Amino acid sequence: MAQAPCLCVLALLSLGLRPARGGMDSCYDLQGRAQRCMPTFENTAFGREAQVTNTCGSLPEDYCLQMGARDATKLCHRCDAGDPLLHHNATYLTDFHSQEESTWWQSQSMAFGIQHPSSVNITLHLGKSYEITYVRLKFHTSRPESFAIYKRSRVDGPWIPYQYYSASCGKTYGKQERQYLRPGEDEQVAFCTEEFSDISPLSGGNVAFSTLEGRPSAYSFDESPVLQEWVTSTDLLISLNRLNTFGDDIFKDPKVLQSYYYAISDFSVGGRCKCNGHARECAPNEGGRLVCLCQHNTSGVDCEQCQAFYQDRPWARGTAESANECLPCNCSGRSDECFYDWELYRSTGHGGHCLNCRDNTAGPYCERCRKNFYRWDGQMACQPCNCHTAGSLQLQCDSSGACDCKANVTGWKCERCRPLPGPGSQNRQGQGPCGCDPAGSVGTCDPNSGRCSCKEKVEGYLCNRCQPGSFNLQPDNPAGCTSCFCYGHSTVCTTAARYEVHHIRSDFSQGPEGWRAETPDGKEVPLHWTNGVSRTLLSSFYLPEKFLRDQRLSYGQLLSLLLQAERNGSGSSPFPVWLVLEGDGTVRLALMRSESAPFPSGLVSDRLHEAEEGIQPSLSSFNFQRLLSNLSALRIQAVSWDLISLSEVQLTSAHQGHSLPAQWVEECICPLGYIGQWCESCAPGFKREVPFGGPLSSCVPCTCNRHGSCDPETGDCQCLHHTEGPSCERCVAGFHGNPFVGRPDDCQPCPCPGQLPCMVIPGSGELVCTHCPPGQRGRRCELCDDGFFGDPLGRSGPSRPCSPCQCNGNVDPNAVGNCDPVSGHCLRCLHDTAGEHCERCKEGFYGSALGHGPARKCAPCACNPVGSAQELAACDPLTGQCSCLPHVTRRDCSRCQPGYYDLQPGTGCRSCECHLMGSQDSQCHPLTGQCPCHPGVGGQLCDRCQPGFFGFSAKGCRACNCSPLGAVTPQCHENSTCICRWGFVGYKCDQCEVNFYAPEGSRCRECPICYTLVKEEADKLKAVLQKMEAWLRKPDCSSPGPQDPALGEEPRGDSLHHVEALFLEQVAQLEGSVSAAWGRLRNTSRTVGCAGGGDEKTCILLSEISTVLQSTQWEIQQAAATLATMVPGSTCWASVLSPGGHCLCSLVDTAAQVESQARRAWLASNTSYTLLQSILGDGALVEVRSQLEDGYEKSMCLWEPLALHWRPPMVFVQQKGQATVSRKLAIVQDRVIRDAQKKIKQAERMLRNTMSVSTTTKKTAREAERVARESSKVCRAVLREGKQEHKHAGELAKRVNVTLAEVSRQERRSQEVREKLEASHPVSCVPREHEPQYLSKTPPAWLSVLSSSPHSGDLEQDMHPATVLSTSRLQLDHLWLRLAKPGALERKLSHLQQEAEQQRQKIQAFESDLKVIRADKQNLEEVLQSLPEGCRSWQ
Repeated sequence: MAQAPCLCVLALLSLGLRPARGGMDSCYDLQGRAQRCMPTFENTAFGREAQVTNTCGSLPEDYCLQMGARDATKLCHRCDAGDPLLHHNATYLTDFHSQEESTWWQSQSMAFGIQHPSSVNITLHLGKSYEITYVRLKFHTSRPESFAIYKRSRVDGPWIPYQYYSASCGKTYGKQERQYLRPGEDEQVAFCTEEFSDISPLSGGNVAFSTLEGRPSAYSFDESPVLQEWVTSTDLLISLNRLNTFGDDIFKDPKVLQSYYYAISDFSVGGRCKCNGHARECAPNEGGRLVCLCQHNTSGVDCEQCQAFYQDRPWARGTAESANECLPCNCSGRSDECFYDWELYRSTGHGGHCLNCRDNTAGPYCERCRKNFYRWDGQMACQPCNCHTAGSLQLQCDSSGACDCKANVTGWKCERCRPLPGPGSQNRQGQGPCGCDPAGSVGTCDPNSGRCSCKEKVEGYLCNRCQPGSFNLQPDNPAGCTSCFCYGHSTVCTTAARYEVHHIRSDFSQGPEGWRAETPDGKEVPLHWTNGVSRTLLSSFYLPEKFLRDQRLSYGQLLSLLLQAERNGSGSSPFPVWLVLEGDGTVRLALMRSESAPFPSGLVSDRLHEAEEGIQPSLSSFNFQRLLSNLSALRIQAVSWDLISLSEVQLTSAHQGHSLPAQWVEECICPLGYIGQWCESCAPGFKREVPFGGPLSSCVPCTCNRHGSCDPETGDCQCLHHTEGPSCERCVAGFHGNPFVGRPDDCQPCPCPGQLPCMVIPGSGELVCTHCPPGQRGRRCELCDDGFFGDPLGRSGPSRPCSPCQCNGNVDPNAVGNCDPVSGHCLRCLHDTAGEHCERCKEGFYGSALGHGPARKCAPCACNPVGSAQELAACDPLTGQCSCLPHVTRRDCSRCQPGYYDLQPGTGCRSCECHLMGSQDSQCHPLTGQCPCHPGVGGQLCDRCQPGFFGFSAKGCRACNCSPLGAVTPQCHENSTCICRWGFVGYKCDQCEVNFYAPEGSRCRECPICYTLVKEEADKLKAVLQKMEAWLRKPDCSSPGPQDPALGEEPRGDSLHHVEALFLEQVAQLEGSVSAAWGRLRNTSRTVGCAGGGDEKTCILLSEISTVLQSTQWEIQQAAATLATMVPGSTCWASVLSPGGHCLCSLVDTAAQVESQARRAWLASNTSYTLLQSILGDGALVEVRSQLEDGYEKSMCLWEPLALHWRPPMVFVQQKGQATVSRKLAIVQDRVIRDAQKKIKQAERMLRNTMSVSTTTKKTAREAERVARESSKVCRAVLREGKQEHKHAGELAKRVNVTLAEVSRQERRSQEVREKLEASHPVSCVPREHEPQYLSKTPPAWLSVLSSSPHSGDLEQDMHPATVLSTSRLQLDHLWLRLAKPGALERKLSHLQQEAEQQRQKIQAFESDLKVIRADKQNLEEVLQSLPEGCRSWQ
C-alpha cells in the first residue's frame, strides 16, 4: 500500500502527464510551433453512472455490520431501493465522495446467494477512448477475497483482463501470482496478486491499480505502441468474484450471512481523454458523442489520422520530442485532394500523392503537364500541344509548344509539308513505302498519315520500339513486346544475357516419369503405356514436377503435346483440349477447340501468354507471370472422350548458357531498396514490408536507427551499440540512453550493481536503477529493501550483500520496518518474542520462539503471586517453571505439594501431619488441611475416633451402636461396652435388667415385687455356682476338693472364655479381609473410569460385586456382634441359671450364626467370581470355582462335627433340628452350585455372541478383560484371605464343639437341679402359656434335681431357669429359620439371571437385524451382477 502513490506518479510521468507550465497545455508554443498537447487529467468516472448486476433492496432486506467496522453505532440496518434514505444504488459509486457523510453502493448479502461462483459485475462506460493511469476502489466493507478488473480498447471489442486480485490466484483464476515483467516479455499481460485480498480492515480498505506498474517500457511510453494500446480503454468492468469471510458462514446463521456482502463507497478512474497528443480538450460533437477537438491538422474521434489534404508524411502520435504535426500535400496549388503514398514517401521523403490536378497538370505533386500538353512558365496553366497527327512524330511537344515533325514535314505544329524541288513531289507523306516494323506493327500504315498501327506494347511512328515497361520486340508476340515482370518492383528492364533456349520434355521412354491421371470426380486411375505412348480412360493428365514451380522463363513460349483421343471406338475426331495452370489462381488455356480440324499427327501447341485466344479468365501480363512464378499443378484436361493417348510433351524454357540466346528472359533495373536480376531481393538496409512476404512483397528501409542491419526477410534488426528491439529502439538491459539519435554511443552502461537496468526520470534527468537485485532498493540500489539488511555498496564499511532478515517468523510479513536495514536486528518482534532475531521469549514469557504457529510460541509465565518466591515475570524461559515457595508445586506455583496445605504468601505451605494409623492417605485437603480418615475416625489429623465409635486402629474405628434408649451417651468404652441407664444391661444397653421390662418404644421399667423374690433366690444360686467356678478355675490336683451335693459330680474347668476371645479375633480378621477386598474393588472401579462414563457393563458388574461384599461384611459384623453377646462374665457357668443369661442357647445360636456367616461369605465370594466370569477367561473361572468348592467342602466338614457334637437335651428337638439343618445345607449347596454353573454357561454364551456381533464389543471386552485381570488379582487375594478365615472358622468350630459337649454335660446337671427345684416349688407365678412346649415333656428327673437344690425358693423363683431355657430355644429356632431363608446370594443370582436373559434377547434381536442386512446386501450384489457391463461403472 505504501508504494502505490509512488507507482501512480511514475505512471503519470510515463504517460507524459506532466503539470502544465507556460503554454504546455496549448498545441502551439509562443512562436507558433506545434507541440504536444493533451486534455486535462481527470477522474473520468465522476458523474458517470455505472451499471451493476446486483443491488440490495430490490426486495427490502436487513444487513448487518461486522463487529470491528468503524463508525458502527448499531449492528444491523435495512436496505430498501425504493426509499431515498435507505437505498444503496449504483449512483453512489461515482458521486462526490465525502469522508464525513459516506455513501456507498451495496449488493445483496450472502443470505441471497451472493458468493462464488456467482459474481457481481460493475460496468463503467466512458463514452470514448481514454488513456487510463489508475483505477481506485474504496470498499465500505472488507475487501473481496477475489476480484478482477477488465477493460475494452474499443466499444465493440472483447473484454481484456487488466488485473486480478486474489488470495487464491491459481484456484480462482488459474493464474500464477506475479507483479512485474522482464524486458522482452509481452507487456499486455494481467498480473494476479494477493495484495489487497486480506479481510482486514473490515471497512474503508483501498485498492489502487496502476496500469503501468511493473512494465519495463513504462519509462519509454512514447516509443511503446504496445503500452499505448494497453492503457487505452473505452469501458471498464469490475468483477467481484469471492467474498472474504471469517469461516463462520458455513453454519448458515442468518445474522452471519447478512453481514457478508459487497459494498463500495468510491469508484475512481484516473486518466485523460485519448487524443494522441493532438488536442487539448474533448467535447461532444453534433451527435452528442464525445470527441477530441483535434489540432495539428489531424482528425478523427481520437485524432488518430491526418486530415484529407495533410498526407505528406505518415500520421504519428505527438510526443514530448516531436509534435508530429500532419503536413499538407504539395500539389503546386493545382489540387485539393491527395492520398498518402508509401512508395513515394520512401523514395522522396514526401508521401502526399495528389489527385485530380487542375490546369492540365499531372504527377504526384501536379508538377508537370499532362501528356500532349506544355507550358513555358511554371506558374501558368498547361496548354495543349495540338501537334498534327499526320505530320508529327508524336503528339507531345516541347516546352515552347513546338512539335517534332516527320521527314519533309514542317511547321510549328507539323501541319504542312516541306516543299520539294522538281516534279513528282505531289505525294504528301513519304514518297516511298510505309516502312512499318513487322515485329511491332499490325497491318499497313495509314494511307493518309503514313502512321503505322502498333501492337499493344509497341510504340513509335514505325512501331519499332517497345513501350516503357516492356522489352524484347518479337514478331510472334501478340503484344509485340513482353511486359517487365520484375516482381512488380520495376518497370525498366532489358533482355538478359547469358541465357539460352532450353526444352523441358517428356516422351515416356523411361516409363511414367511422374505422370498421373485422375477421373473427373477426382479418383486416380492407372496409366498404361506401350512403345512410348501413355494411355488412360476418361481422365486428366497431371504433368510431373519438372514442369512445375518457377516457370517464369517459359512465359510467352510454346507448350506442345502429341496426343490422340478416341470416342466409343470411332477413332480420331476433333475434341476440345484444355491446359489448366494452378498456382496463385487457376487459368485455363484452350489448346484445341472442337471446331478445329484434327491434326494428322495429333500435335497440339499453345503459347503461355495472357493474350492467347481462349484463356479463362483474362489476366494481366503481371498476374500471368506471377502465376507462372509458382506453379503448383499443370494438367491436360479433355472431356467427353473414352481414351486419350499421349506420346510426347515439350515446354520451351531457358537456362543460363551461350548457345541459342533466349531473348525473352528479362533483366530488371531495380529501384532503390531492391537487388537481383528480377528485383527479387531486398538491398542491404532494406527489409520486406511483410515479414516472409516473398519476392512480391515490397522492400522498405530497415528501421534500426543506424544501430545495425536487418534481416531482409524478417525485418529483425541485428542490433549493435548495446541496443535491442525490432527496430533497435531501446538500449539493452543494463544500458541507458536514446537510441533514436543514431550514434554508436547512444547507450551508456547503467551505474547499477551488476549493470542492471536503469532509466532517466523525464524532466529531472536523474538516473535511477529500475531492477535492483532482490532485497535491494534505492536510486542506485544502494539500500537494502524492507525485510533485508546489509551494505551492498560498502558505504559504511566493507560491502555486504543484502540478506533476508532472520526473525524466525515472529514479525508481520505485511508490516514495514521489521528489522534494521544495516545490522539486521529485528525491531518489531511479535508473539511475545525478543532478541536480535526474535529467537527467544521476552521477559515474563516462556516457550519456544522458533515454534510453528503463534499458539506454539511464547506464553506468559503467569506465576501465582501467593506461591511464587520472586516477581511474577520470573520463570524458566523454556519450561515456564516459576520459582516456588517451600512445599509449593506446579509450574505456576499455585498448589501445595502432596502432604501440605494452606498456601500463604511468603511462607508457603504447612505440613498435613496426618496420623499414620487413622488417615487413609498422607495427603490432606489443600485449603482446610483435613486428612482423609478411615471409617469412624475423626479430627483434622485423623488421630481419634469419632463420637460414637471405638477401637482406634489402622482399619479405623468401629461403631459403638449403643442403644439410644438404654445408653446414657452414644460413646462406649474401648471394649465396646456402653454406659447404661438405670434398668438397662448388656454391652449395648439394649436389654432390660432382671426384674425390668420394656413396653414397646419406651425405657425399661421395674417388674412387680414377685419378680424380686425370684431374683433373690436366683442370686443365691448364682453365688453357689460362682464358688463352684472358682474351684473349677483353680483346681487342686493334690488334694481332692469338696463335693457339691447339689451337682453330684466333680466340677470341671471352663475354657469357653479363651475360645470366645480367639473366635472374636478370628472374626475381626475376616471382617478386615472383606473390608480390604472392598477397598481394592473401589480402586478397580476408579481405574475402569466408572465415575467418568467408562464401560457400562463392566461398571455394573463391579457395582454388583461391591454390593455382595458389603452384604458379606455386614453379615460378619453381625456374627461378631452375636459373639460379643456371649457369656459376659469370665465363665459360662455363672450364667447358666442367672436371670437373663442365655449361655447354652447363645452358644448354640452363636455357633449356628458363625457357620452361617462363614458360608454366606463363601457364597458371596462365589457370586463375585461368577459375576466376573463375563470378563475373565475360562481357565481363571475353573480355578476360582474349584477353590470355592474346596472351601465349601471344608466348611461342611467343619459343620458336620459341630452338628454331631451338639446334642440338645431333648431327643425329638435334636433329631428335628439336625435333619432340618442337613436338609437346608444340602439344598443351599445344590442350589448354589447349580445356579453358579448355569450363570457361568449364560455368561460364556453371552460373551461369545457379543464378540461375534461387533468388533467394537471385542475392543471393549479386551479392555474390560485387562481391568478384570486386575480385579481378578484383587479377588484372588480376597479368596486366599477367605480361605484363611475358613480355616480359622474351622478351628473355632472345633473349639465350639468341645464347648458344646461341655455345655451338654452341664445342661444335664442343670436339668437335674431344675427337677429338684420344680419338685420343691410346684407353684409358679408365670402364666402357663409362656412356657415352651418341650417343658411338658421334661422328665421328672429334671424337677427332682431342682427340688433337691438347697437354694430353692418360692414359685416365681423356680420358673426363672425354665424361662431362660425357653428363650434360648427360641433363639436357636430363629437361627434355623434364618438359615432356611434364601440369602442375598440367591437374590443376586436371580437378578443376574434376569440381566442375562435381557442380554440374550438383545443379542437375538441384533442377530436378526444382521441377518436381514446380510440378505439385503446379497440381493443388491445379485442385482449388480445382473446389470450390463457398462452400467456398473458407478462402482
